[in-house]
Amino acid sequence: MRRWIERVTGAPGSTSFRRFRRIVSAANERGQWAGDLDDADLSRAARAALISPGRSAVVEPTADLLAVLRTAARRTLGEEPFDEQLLAACALAAGNAVEMDTGEGKTLAGALAAAAFAVAGRRVHVLSVNDYLAERDAAWMRPLFDSLDIRVGWVGQHTPLMTRAEMYRLDVVYAPVSEVGYDVLRDRFATTEADRVSPVLDVAIVDEADAVLIDEAVSPLVLAGTSTDSPEDFTLADALVQELDPGLHYAIDADHATVSLTDAGLDLLENRLGGVNLYDTAHTATLTRLNLALHAHVLVHRDVDYLVVDDAIKLINTARGRVAHQQRWPDGLHAAVEAKEQLTVSSPGIVLDTLTVQDLLRRYMTLSGMSGTMVAVAEELAEFYSLRSGRIERRLPNQRTDLPQRVFLDEDSRVDAVLVEARERHRAGQPVLVGTQSVAESEHYAKVLAEAGIEAHVLNARNDAREAAVIAEAGEYGAVTISTQMSGRGTDIRLGGIDEHDHRRVARSGGLAVLQIGRYPSGRLDAQLRGRSGRQGDPGTTATFVSTTDELVQANAPDHLLEKIRRRGSQLDQTTLGSIIDQAQRIAEGIQHDRHRDTWDFSRAIARQRDTVLGDREAVMNGDRAALEVTRRIPEAFDRLASASSPSVVARLARDVALWCLDEQWCDHLAHLTEIRDGIHLQALAGVNPRDEFHRIALREFRGFFASAYDRAADITRDVTPDQLGQDITVLGLRRPSATWTYMTSDNPLGSPMDRAARAAGKWIRTRVNRIE
Repeated sequence: MRRWIERVTGAPGSTSFRRFRRIVSAANERGQWAGDLDDADLSRAARAALISPGRSAVVEPTADLLAVLRTAARRTLGEEPFDEQLLAACALAAGNAVEMDTGEGKTLAGALAAAAFAVAGRRVHVLSVNDYLAERDAAWMRPLFDSLDIRVGWVGQHTPLMTRAEMYRLDVVYAPVSEVGYDVLRDRFATTEADRVSPVLDVAIVDEADAVLIDEAVSPLVLAGTSTDSPEDFTLADALVQELDPGLHYAIDADHATVSLTDAGLDLLENRLGGVNLYDTAHTATLTRLNLALHAHVLVHRDVDYLVVDDAIKLINTARGRVAHQQRWPDGLHAAVEAKEQLTVSSPGIVLDTLTVQDLLRRYMTLSGMSGTMVAVAEELAEFYSLRSGRIERRLPNQRTDLPQRVFLDEDSRVDAVLVEARERHRAGQPVLVGTQSVAESEHYAKVLAEAGIEAHVLNARNDAREAAVIAEAGEYGAVTISTQMSGRGTDIRLGGIDEHDHRRVARSGGLAVLQIGRYPSGRLDAQLRGRSGRQGDPGTTATFVSTTDELVQANAPDHLLEKIRRRGSQLDQTTLGSIIDQAQRIAEGIQHDRHRDTWDFSRAIARQRDTVLGDREAVMNGDRAALEVTRRIPEAFDRLASASSPSVVARLARDVALWCLDEQWCDHLAHLTEIRDGIHLQALAGVNPRDEFHRIALREFRGFFASAYDRAADITRDVTPDQLGQDITVLGLRRPSATWTYMTSDNPLGSPMDRAARAAGKWIRTRVNRIE
């Protein structure tokens, strides 16, 4: 009844895929016909199967096409798609977000949908979260696509430029979403068509869609270039902050999001620096470095927030338990952490342009996706992508048992309980998966189990290159595996091993037991970890062990509840403690949602201006816009240069100079807006809506953008001498970055920027100005 009401009212996440069942049923009836086709006839039959009319941006496979796809999968992959997978393929092809439980075959369903789009003449990107999955899935599904004469390839971090261009001309391309974004960014700064790889943003089928569309949606992809600036020297700042004592010289906020110097700390630092006043304008840079160094030492933790690998800082994507390749914090903080670890401080470079994952995905004509936990974010999918979502039920009933969570008041009690649980299940031969929150925690539990005589395989960001081998063994009889976040790993844990040779024996032992250490900031991540157990009707058990000392609780639970735990913790029952944990998680989810909406609101103004600039830039690169603008400003100089050479040579010069000026002006404009945005939240203290104020300022700052760029181009062209014509613009002193690199940053590396800025500013005003604290 509840689902019926939700569908009638159009509630997010209630989209029904029932209408596709008749097509799947008809496909079953056409199975004999498709099975009688020769291998050589499969491609012809697929293209002959008409795609029934639908919305312009989507396709709806016919029964004949589904029957052909099923036959092709059986012959080439040795797998016969279930009805539920064909149903999912139809829903994806119709432009929906589809929820399918772990182990229900999302990879094959996505490939079938991609084939349906390709048969209809569409260009498809199957987007994953990392190179490993993109390469694996492209290789795995290639026989299916080959049998249908569909050209398939993949793109990863190390794919050469020319190869990328070739891949993007294929029918189906598997790629990490970040790599497509980086290619879009690099194409924006190309000066000739030959330098572009030109990914066609037609159809996107997103794997682990909730993680990509929601969790990483506001993570900016950054294109940076070499600059003449030297890396800031944090050596002195790093040495000074190591002398500071917690509580005396600095204080940490209750939510562990900010750290601030006390008066005693400021006095000590100023004395160490020779009696300077750190709040004098002349010492602003020094104070900034000291604050960043303090932040790096106190709030950024090795083996939790980052690893040190090959003398470099590698950030950890806590949502996935993996190294976040090509990701960094804003340069000041990143440099401070490098100094903390006594590493070479990297060059800050200059940001050429940015692109959020959400902005990239909204550019596709058709967007669909799949995950085990889509319905939980249905409202956000509808709000930010106008994407409908629904669930496809499991093929077999769920036999997994989810035990009530157990809440402990301290870490030692939890460790003891986990050890007892793991030992008992290990003795019974039941495979055990211990899900932890960080690299450090995973290695701590491995040590605890080892001391108890239980050998465990560890899968975390430090050794994620071995993940396929570790997961392949995780379902074997008596196996114990400890892992950080399992989301996005893309590999099922099969009872009895990867080939399920011992399936019956392991199933009799109780199936996979998942022991979850702590709760994640999102209930979706909890569900994904639990979903590793009970795959395709297998038995299984999950148990969750939470401590009130966990960061989720300490950072998000209201102060009065934390005080209640502190005073009466031993008297509180499990129901009361559990409700506090649940509330802390709901607050964390709300903060994430607010951050998403907040960041999207701020980025829209920049996105619109970027589109305007790119449209003008395209007219310059492939048209005569530059020559017209420059000629209008300096007609005599243009005629003088044209008479010394030819109008086409001067027009080409004007084009190259104008492109350089537009790019330089955009970089400066973007940097200026970033500075404004970093402090715009302080407007809230004056009762001004920060979003409205930012949009107003951004619009004001953009006025005259093109006039200024073309004025500069005209001034440069006016000074060109005849002997400089026909040469590269470097002879004019105009240099583009000699190298570019890409990375993903975070708008929120250590807490909500709005909350941190407002709290810090308010505290500064109260202590320094009003003297009331």
